[in-house]
Amino acid sequence: MPGQTHAPRVPAPEPQAVASLQALARAQHGVVRVDAALRLGMTRPHLRTMVDRGHFTAPHRGVLVSSTAPETWSQQVSIALAATGGVASHRCAARVHGLDGFAAAPAELIVPPNGSRRPTDAVVHHSPLERGDVTRCDGLATTSIARTLVDLGAVVDDDLVEQALDDALRRGTSERWIRDTLERLSRPGPSGSGSLRRVIERPDRQGALPDSVFERLLDRLVRSAGLPPPERQVRVEHDGRVVAVLDCGWRDLMLALEADSEMWHFGPRRGRLARRRHNQLSSLGWTVLYAGWHDTRDPARLLEQLATIARRAIGP
Repeated sequence: MPGQTHAPRVPAPEPQAVASLQALARAQHGVVRVDAALRLGMTRPHLRTMVDRGHFTAPHRGVLVSSTAPETWSQQVSIALAATGGVASHRCAARVHGLDGFAAAPAELIVPPNGSRRPTDAVVHHSPLERGDVTRCDGLATTSIARTLVDLGAVVDDDLVEQALDDALRRGTSERWIRDTLERLSRPGPSGSGSLRRVIERPDRQGALPDSVFERLLDRLVRSAGLPPPERQVRVEHDGRVVAVLDCGWRDLMLALEADSEMWHFGPRRGRLARRRHNQLSSLGWTVLYAGWHDTRDPARLLEQLATIARRAIGP
């Protein structure tokens, strides 16, 4: 009609640019920063059109989320990282790395000291980061395992820091790298460096690394009761083959202490194997006590049983 104006038609984006945008979104749990999309060859009108058509949402300024991507914890972390320019850290980084004790964690980030934007649903810390402190894991920018271990003590207790540290060491993470990172980041104030240092300097951390946090707790429990230090990972052999590797025990007393969390509860076949192992240990003269989590909280009965068996083995 005369006098009617129409908005200029936005040319379709290049197919390669769209394919690159989709690939980047898939690699980052559906999340893309607008500036990254522009570098791929998209234009702001292209992106506005995709939002208008429901292909993407825009939960924060400068952040796009694919409407087809599943809404997950990792996506929420990715959105927070894109909105702030931060890096997953502390408990969040521990969960991203899969460290023991952090199956659940909040979205928690380190943002550069001059960072200004912060999502309301994330825990944000302001701290400088060196290049070696940052890596990528599961499509997320995150602090390295060493940096994560140093930071954790600012938000969790020493025992949980130790649980994560033991898990990292069991996986082959360099203890030297962890110590060097701790020395570089040690400072007064609300950092986690003091916690990690206290954990590393615990006197009963000498010797073999335990296979689990439960084994560490049992060992510490026994020591606190004044019993002789047990041997960890006791290999029991018979006729040239290994019958069992026991969590901890006293070889001279033929006495062992095992965690029972997995011993009897994984179906008939697992139960038969466990009973066969237990019976063979008994036939070789071993006495094996089984302890659960409740024993680490209320250890009196277990310690009494250990002491009684130890006295009987030592004799008059």
